[in-house]
Amino acid sequence: MAAENRKWTLEDLVDFEAATAASPKISSSARTAVIAAARGKDGAAARRTGLRVWLDSVRGPSSTGRKFSTALSLVAGGLGLLALLAGISAMLGLLDAARGGVNVVIFLATLIGVQWLILIFAWVGWIFRRRVGDGFSAVQTIAGKLVKRLAGDGENRWWRNIMDGGGQAKAAVLWRLARLAQGAGICFNLGILLGLAGLVLVKHVGFFWETTTEGAMRTGLAKTVQILSAAWTGFFPAAVPTERVIDGSRWLPGREESLAPGPTEWWLFLLMATVVWGLLPRLILWFIAWRASNQALRKLDFQARHHRSLWRELTGSARVESDEKPLDGVLVLDVGGSGLSADTMRPFLLQRLRVHPAAWHSVGVLDTGSEAEAASALASAPAGIVLLAEGWALSPARMKMLHEQVRLTARPETPIKFLIANVDASGKPVAPTAEEIHEWERFVDSLRDPSAEVFFFA
Repeated sequence: MAAENRKWTLEDLVDFEAATAASPKISSSARTAVIAAARGKDGAAARRTGLRVWLDSVRGPSSTGRKFSTALSLVAGGLGLLALLAGISAMLGLLDAARGGVNVVIFLATLIGVQWLILIFAWVGWIFRRRVGDGFSAVQTIAGKLVKRLAGDGENRWWRNIMDGGGQAKAAVLWRLARLAQGAGICFNLGILLGLAGLVLVKHVGFFWETTTEGAMRTGLAKTVQILSAAWTGFFPAAVPTERVIDGSRWLPGREESLAPGPTEWWLFLLMATVVWGLLPRLILWFIAWRASNQALRKLDFQARHHRSLWRELTGSARVESDEKPLDGVLVLDVGGSGLSADTMRPFLLQRLRVHPAAWHSVGVLDTGSEAEAASALASAPAGIVLLAEGWALSPARMKMLHEQVRLTARPETPIKFLIANVDASGKPVAPTAEEIHEWERFVDSLRDPSAEVFFFA
């Protein structure tokens, strides 16, 4: 399969960030291959294809991504083993040796209830963060540090690139760590199940509950049993303690003899409660994290500043040599009324941007009134939009508002090309200064729009 048709993997992403951190020299053959692979594509799709081709041209025999993947497997295995042993130990720790039984209330509160409290707090924390970039849990933080250490990449510049760059790349890594954390949760619940099964098969333990109140605990326990067992009552009634079983398993003050084994309903109930309310949620979350990580890899947009800088270096000069037919139907918006005409700019638009201007409007910031015609044209721009602006006239707040208005009016996938040019005394276009180029690149990069690019008149 051709390199440009292969899907990105987490190993590829880490290798890519490691390669960009090393700042390798870009060869003309790599630049040509990238342009050829990305031809016919736009926005994020072009970057995913072209940058994959570039990665294959610079990737060496030593793979940082493979080291990272191996470290992930080692950490996942280690945490899983620890969680399994923790689950077994927690279950064995609930055995009251003097009474020869397990307190079902403490079991439900500590082994099931605490897990749900942790999940709820994690969910609330994620909601208030409003983005995946801040991580999910302490387990992920610990796992991430262990993985970085085992990967053995010194300063881990690739890690900083991913974390600072944000976007889908960061999401892919964090969701992968979330999957690792949920894997540990799965092992913890398996440990509980093994511990419970071992106690029932080997020690023949009893099950009880106790209280100093007459009715509150009894009512609460019965209600809890009813709620938790609702998931399996219809097909496994043997795992539902009845009112008689609940009353008969109460530990009364003054009782001296040890508990008899059982009753069966209690250990079956605890087994099913662990499977349904402990293990199953972790499996679901593991699947969600697995799916989200894969989706993030499929949607990589490479919008971090160092990504866009590399992309400009790879594709900027080669666009002039493209033999593609110019796209028809591009709408040009002259921001602020530079005075440049369609006839003056047409050769540059055709040869450099590979677009054919079908309509030309002067705008400030799209709102109402005189700009209504331009706003209407945005919705029907078939091939894209060119925002023509003077290099010295960058007002980030104003241009960001214009970009937002364009995105609200035009189709989401419509390409937006910022074209920056200054005007000399005779009204002809001239190239912007190096400082203006730098500032415009920073601004367009800050938009994090995969379908937006910046070009400079030359």
